[in-house]
Amino acid sequence: MTRAAFLDRDGTIMADVGYPSDPRQVHLVPNAIEGLKLLREHGYALVVVSNQSGIARGMLTLQDAQRVNDEVQRLLTQGGAHVDAFYLCPHRDRDGCDCRKPKPGLIEQAIREHGYAREGSVAIGDRPRDIEAGRAARVKTVRILGGPYAGEGSNNEAGIADYDAVDLLAAAHWITGGVQRAAS
Repeated sequence: MTRAAFLDRDGTIMADVGYPSDPRQVHLVPNAIEGLKLLREHGYALVVVSNQSGIARGMLTLQDAQRVNDEVQRLLTQGGAHVDAFYLCPHRDRDGCDCRKPKPGLIEQAIREHGYAREGSVAIGDRPRDIEAGRAARVKTVRILGGPYAGEGSNNEAGIADYDAVDLLAAAHWITGGVQRAAS
């Protein structure tokens, strides 16, 4: 069974610009392509799991979100990376759905639909809700530090994530054992 990296989109792969509705708003974060390529080289499927409450709020449409995802994919492909699947939750917290992080519904759906192995899989995101979703899905977790949600607490102090990383490349090194090898 294939292991998967379940990745938040905004703030992890692309810059968090609020509620992106236009492909021109897509700017990849530094080291995103390199991190994704390293994960792929180590056999990970790459799956985006993203809350997109702007849809329920009327700030963008499902088609707008798809166009943004298509642009993310285009930019990644230009750099030699590729996402296997995109999953999104169009709801708000108050809607009570099972797919909105911190609930694990998007990760669980991807595991069901693609047969990904839980063992060895990892959830990566920049917010505590990304980490909570990963924990609820019983996979390892990595929090990307910095960005607009840096003030939501330090994982190491709170014991939230299995690892804190400065960016997706640092996360990929830890996941693939690069941190341990570098320290040897």
